[in-house]
Amino acid sequence: MSTSEAWKYLEPKIANIQERIFELEWEPSRRNNFVPYKADGNTAYVFVEGQRLLMMSGYGYIGLNGDPRVVAAAKAAVDEYGTGTPGVRALAGTIPLHEELEREVAKFLGRESALVFSSGYAGNVGVIGALVGAGDTIFLDKLDHASIVDGAQLTGATLTRFRHNDPGHLDRRLEATAPGGTRLVIVDSVYSMDGDIAPLPALREVCDKHNALLMVDEAHALGVIGATGRGIEEHFNYEVKADIKVGTLSKAIPANGGWIVGEKILMDYVKRFARPFLFSAALAPAQVGAALESLRILDREPERVSYTQREAARFRDLVQQAGFNTGDTETAVVPLIVGSNDKAWDFASALQKGGVVGLPVISPAVQPHMARLRIAITAAHSRADIDYAIDSFITAARQTKVLEG
Repeated sequence: MSTSEAWKYLEPKIANIQERIFELEWEPSRRNNFVPYKADGNTAYVFVEGQRLLMMSGYGYIGLNGDPRVVAAAKAAVDEYGTGTPGVRALAGTIPLHEELEREVAKFLGRESALVFSSGYAGNVGVIGALVGAGDTIFLDKLDHASIVDGAQLTGATLTRFRHNDPGHLDRRLEATAPGGTRLVIVDSVYSMDGDIAPLPALREVCDKHNALLMVDEAHALGVIGATGRGIEEHFNYEVKADIKVGTLSKAIPANGGWIVGEKILMDYVKRFARPFLFSAALAPAQVGAALESLRILDREPERVSYTQREAARFRDLVQQAGFNTGDTETAVVPLIVGSNDKAWDFASALQKGGVVGLPVISPAVQPHMARLRIAITAAHSRADIDYAIDSFITAARQTKVLEG
């Protein structure tokens, strides 16, 4: 890099990350980040440099990525509306398909209205920023997604963290906070690195006790939990409701975009005060068409959800019996926790040589000494795929001393 004086404070940081990458990926076979995968149609397989591999770390929970109906809907949207939109939603960027998708999201999730953002990250940052600011207080679960943390930090509100999935600790945090201003508690419905579920009824009770609003991020809950994939409220048999629900169209729904649902007056407010909505390009027509068709398929075919739930439970049982540490997972997200960053990288690299992709997640994305392979079971995985993956996990784990034997 340039030796200009202007770069002197950045150069050590850049050199440090280059050194860290080399320590993990010192040969091509150890490349586990930013790999260009080519999907093998509507299957659980991908190609990497001509090699066909079983993908076990993708987000396509209900198996619709590459589904011909979804592809056709995306193409039809491009044919009718083109490849992009001529502005932001508030100006020239809204097309009828945006509003059709918003009506479908609201209907599916049992709310009056919805708003669609260009990404889930933008949705969280925008919604949080629209709801709170200086003089307010935000309470975040220790393991909340980065987009929630970033959105909270940008607001100027007081930020307080509470222990993961611990309503009692949240209660004490709220009790210790001086009254005044909006109090907003934010949790993930399903935690993306751990696969456990937020205790919604207990959180609701604590929030009501302290006059706090409860916001849940359903990114990894839509299509994953609840009998028909409608998320955390359905999972708890609609005993309680969240005040604000947000999520994505890029996990179970194979497109892009984020969403918020609620009363129409709340949507009217958010669309005017959420800066990522006001100042980002509108969601592209192909993505809107794909998301709309996917949501309708999910509504018509809830058996995709029940299959994934059933196979995820079987997978969890079998890998736990084999000796893997899966933490507190109870969903299709299954961490195989191995400890050190190096061990996770060794495990993933050995696994890929055996024909399976299980991607490593290391600190600081997870807590120190909690590095893991983050596995996701989907409706695209056949029982034979899952059995093959389990055998491959065990073989690679023994080769790398993750498991003894």
